[in-house]
Amino acid sequence: MALDLSLYINIFILLTKTVAYLETLSLSILAALVDSILDVVSQIILAYTERRSSKTRSSAFYPAGAARLEPLGVLSCAALMGFASFGVLKEALEKLYEGGGMALDEDDHPWSSFWSMFIVVFVKFALWALCKKYYVDSTLEALALDHWNDCLSNAVACIALLCTLSNQHLWILDPIGAIVISLYIIFSWYSTGKEQIEQLTGKAAPAEFIDELYETANNFDPKMEVDVVRAYHFGPKFLVELEVVLPRDTLLFESHDLGMELQYEIESREEVERCFVHIDYESRPYDEHV
Repeated sequence: MALDLSLYINIFILLTKTVAYLETLSLSILAALVDSILDVVSQIILAYTERRSSKTRSSAFYPAGAARLEPLGVLSCAALMGFASFGVLKEALEKLYEGGGMALDEDDHPWSSFWSMFIVVFVKFALWALCKKYYVDSTLEALALDHWNDCLSNAVACIALLCTLSNQHLWILDPIGAIVISLYIIFSWYSTGKEQIEQLTGKAAPAEFIDELYETANNFDPKMEVDVVRAYHFGPKFLVELEVVLPRDTLLFESHDLGMELQYEIESREEVERCFVHIDYESRPYDEHV
């Protein structure tokens, strides 16, 4: 419900900023408008990839699931956001170099645009407060962070517009505001894109998580000895490989059942996409993969 509400409000904010930009041709509002456009696009892309990844879990075309569709979607959004923000940044720098502010009639300042932007800041702040107060899962925590970032960027645009409308000699604050917002967006999405690339390329899991897996496997059965624990990204979640040692005289059906039970135990964790358990009769001091 919160995700749907966020999408509808972002569409409303997008329309509000579009009107404000057409009235003022403010570069600061343009930078904030680009942010809103890509907010809506990214939410649609993420909703699509999340739905596709869940539907293709048992598909013959994706036997291991399609969880990596989600980081690919986020990476696409990061690329779009970066290109769009660089375009606004280029225009703002050209405006600073050429000089000259927004072409506004002194007798008819579009103050409605300022109040529209002020309402946008207020709505984003209210959404951030709502998410922080009532929701605790990771998705809505990320949504709360996005609302807070939008609140800051829209506040910069609002302040730059207020100064320019109050005194056109302060026109320089408009392109400066656009530059600040664009640089902030580029840096933010660069960090996001870097994180998604690490997930797609199989970055190792944190040491604390691997220690937890080791502890779980080591305490699973008295006869079982843990030899190797590997965990690395397989999309947003982790692929886990366990190599364990059982006594030589362990019957085949018994070792199989123990391995399956351990696999189910590890896969029950929310962070784990899949787990593979390899059972051996002795520890080996070398990598068994060629």
